[in-house]
Amino acid sequence: MGPRVFGMRTWEGPDHRWGVFTRAELRAAGLSDGAIARRLQGGTLHRMYRNVYSVAHGALLRPEARWLGAVLACGDDAVLSHCSAAVLWGLLEDRWSFVDVTTPRRCRKGTEGIRLHRTRRLEPVDVVVVRGIPATTVERTLVDLADVVPLRVLRRAARQAEVLRLPTGSLRKKAHGRRGAPSLSALALQRADVVLTRSQLESRFLRLCRRFGIPRPDRNVGIEGKERDFVWRGARLVVEVDGHATHGTRFAFEDDRARDVALVRAGWRVVRFTHAQIAFNAADVAAALRDLLGLGPFVSA
Repeated sequence: MGPRVFGMRTWEGPDHRWGVFTRAELRAAGLSDGAIARRLQGGTLHRMYRNVYSVAHGALLRPEARWLGAVLACGDDAVLSHCSAAVLWGLLEDRWSFVDVTTPRRCRKGTEGIRLHRTRRLEPVDVVVVRGIPATTVERTLVDLADVVPLRVLRRAARQAEVLRLPTGSLRKKAHGRRGAPSLSALALQRADVVLTRSQLESRFLRLCRRFGIPRPDRNVGIEGKERDFVWRGARLVVEVDGHATHGTRFAFEDDRARDVALVRAGWRVVRFTHAQIAFNAADVAAALRDLLGLGPFVSA
């Protein structure tokens, strides 16, 4: 026996498809075309797309219902993808007026409110059902996202995936031949856990100082009973350079903060820069250091 459609206003949540139905589902539930038309006229059912209906509309329409309706409108093998999938996974905020849908089939162009993406094939490993909505996996979502957003937005999404402990796998491998491959390559380099010795990382930092006209600091000196990476005594500034391999553990995280508190209590300023910042955002690191040291903007010769 099919579901009872007369109480549709109470149907919400993934088990009930967020109050979204196709015409075929309504017919299977016992509603004739005439009964569907009467409910549309009476306001207990609302047309979302051709042959796709919802029990709510306007401000009452949940994001999940909007996403699912768009997916259903594009066919059985369509999935939520790109920006919309990133919002579903919690990687980005929902600020897009359209819904991204990917499908391997040829379907109608220009469906209002849907940004359609076509692919030759959707591999089963790239598709999962999230809160009742067929969607691309986190890994595939990031690969798709690289095609349509700037690198800074892609980095934000990838960072949130790490915070949420969501699997991302090998992004660069899946991105082969894609428009967003360069962005994913840059992201992979920035995220890489490059194992550098302490001296290698410190040497990179000193080269950065020379490049941007920053006075050479004292290196590996004792301040407040602990050895510090770099010290500008006159400015009472300490800089620590952190590689993830040695500073990415819970114990290191706690120890680093305790060391910082001791410095601040003694009247020092302490700043930490990561390997990725030193390697890929040298100009920003230098600008921050010059501000802290009161040097003013850097002017290249």
